[in-house]
Amino acid sequence: MLVEELGKEALDQYNLVKENVGLLKLTDRGKIEVVGSDRSTFLHAMISNDVLELPELCGRYGLLLTARGKMTADFFYYKLPEVLLIDVADVLLPVMQDTLQRYVIMDAVEINNASTKMAHLSLQGPKTQDLVKKLFGGAIPNTCYGVKKVEWDGEALWMVAKNDLAEIGCELVMPVVIVDSLHKAILEKGASLGLVEISQKTRNILRMESCIPWYGQDMDENRYPIEARLEAAISLTKGCYLGQEVVSKAVHVGGVSNLLMGLKLADSTVPDEGAQVFNNQGRQIGSITSAVFSPRCGCPIAFAYIKSKFATPGNICQIETGSGEMTTATIVDNFL
Repeated sequence: MLVEELGKEALDQYNLVKENVGLLKLTDRGKIEVVGSDRSTFLHAMISNDVLELPELCGRYGLLLTARGKMTADFFYYKLPEVLLIDVADVLLPVMQDTLQRYVIMDAVEINNASTKMAHLSLQGPKTQDLVKKLFGGAIPNTCYGVKKVEWDGEALWMVAKNDLAEIGCELVMPVVIVDSLHKAILEKGASLGLVEISQKTRNILRMESCIPWYGQDMDENRYPIEARLEAAISLTKGCYLGQEVVSKAVHVGGVSNLLMGLKLADSTVPDEGAQVFNNQGRQIGSITSAVFSPRCGCPIAFAYIKSKFATPGNICQIETGSGEMTTATIVDNFL
């Protein structure tokens, strides 16, 4: 596959995000509000990352695990005045809300689905800061997952420093009543900056180049977080939480059998999801979860679960193609 075969629309969007700024409507994200005087201690005891030591107007990436240490959901959470706001994929929201609610016993806490009253936009690209200044007269918070309160049409909204698809980026979480007005203004004020709206296809390329696995695609309820290499979502010092003992053993004692690694392919064929990965002796050592053609790398890239003893960056492996032939790939930590 040549880079042009991505399609002109996707390639144009990709280049404009890399050079200017892209707008993404995050309609696939749900919101949970955790309120009440025990909200921080309750959530701290439930999720994989620290809540108690998180400063106000800051956020983190976290996981909700089963008692056996496998993943129920991945999400971002933000400590706002009077509320902990959880940003989670909408398909995972019901099970997360139900699980949290099930553990509320004597805690002064409420778990509320706030999805219908909130909208969510993302701005990504080197000119994001310029667009934010045009819109709000200020700058993006200077710490990762830092949160800032801004206003639009007399309504307060939250700006989050989050550059997941580009070197500079932010997300805007707002009351749904102002999303149309703000969306229109973003298009108008972003026109002179070369703004483009990002399709799901382009988003998928950008997130893979940034080594971001997606729940339901690259990880699910059958995987442990260490398998998916989600150490950034885990605190090793916070003490007990749901599934903590299993995670601790995986980190400090036994490890895991498989690791989610990157693959850079030698030829132009993008492998299918589920394609098998073999070592050079013909032994199956893994299978692919996601694959795209990467304009930055100039070749197809993929995520694959690889047996741990073979999951060494620089190792060469073989991948089956739809035609029954094999193509060579190099195992990598990331796609930088």
